[in-house]
Amino acid sequence: MNDLKDNGKKRRPFRAIAIAAALAALVGSALVYAHQGSFRHGGMMSEQAVEMHLEHMQAMLTKIGASDAQKAQIEGILKPALEDMKATHEAHSATFQQFHEALAAPSIDRAHIEDLRAAQIKALDEASKRLVTAISDAAEVLTPEQRKALVEEIGRHHGG
Repeated sequence: MNDLKDNGKKRRPFRAIAIAAALAALVGSALVYAHQGSFRHGGMMSEQAVEMHLEHMQAMLTKIGASDAQKAQIEGILKPALEDMKATHEAHSATFQQFHEALAAPSIDRAHIEDLRAAQIKALDEASKRLVTAISDAAEVLTPEQRKALVEEIGRHHGG
């Protein structure tokens, strides 16, 4: 009986490591799948998606009574911002690959991984600021009544 207990105790660390490794593999696979599925092949930041977002915005602007001049001005503001986000996403994808390579290296270079992380946070923060600036600039093209109507329209579209 003691042999069984001793044998069970010897297996526990191995079992815990095996379970942890399986969970890590499962979570890692899910993250890679989610990352690839979100933005590739016509995803959120493809050229097609940029055009789709602009067309959708034009339709909402039409619903709220924006003039053709307002619609053209807003598209001129938002299109470069969306293109910038597309470029930021492409750079993020390249860095994501570098992160994978760093994790697969024979030794882990924590400083390099931290540099990758910090650079991504900085790039995403800068892109976010540019997008918020563009959205604010576009909003100023509209009258206060049109902005209110647009917010209501966006709320209806998003189920709010």
